[in-house]
Amino acid sequence: MKIFGHPLHVMLIHFPSALLPMDFACSLIGYLTGNHSFTDAAFYALAGGVLMGWLAIIAGALDLAKLVQAESGVIKKVLIHAGVNIAVLIGFSLLAYKAWQLYPALPVDSIAKLVVKGFLIALMIVGNFIGGSLVLKDRVGASN
Repeated sequence: MKIFGHPLHVMLIHFPSALLPMDFACSLIGYLTGNHSFTDAAFYALAGGVLMGWLAIIAGALDLAKLVQAESGVIKKVLIHAGVNIAVLIGFSLLAYKAWQLYPALPVDSIAKLVVKGFLIALMIVGNFIGGSLVLKDRVGASN
């Protein structure tokens, strides 16, 4: 799926790739300082990252429908990329839902929640690496 000749999925993925680590960074600073301004900023980054992540997944699913005739190795890599990033987004969506229930009285994240967020970020890096390989090595989404 393209807008003005540019692949929509590739444009959208940058938002969750930036906002979800920003949520983690702000949550960590909020934990270390006790400053609730960082907790609020983390919530907005989390909400934006989750929303844009689901939009990126929808765009990616539409692109996947066009790859039906691609070689099986590429399809396998696409499905691994999608599975990893969907799992990450489900995890962050659950965290966002729990935070939304507490909004506007957001507590500072616990160390356990920070560990979960850190794990999800690490998993997202793996999924994004696979996605980058699909674009740069396998040329998925790079051709007209």
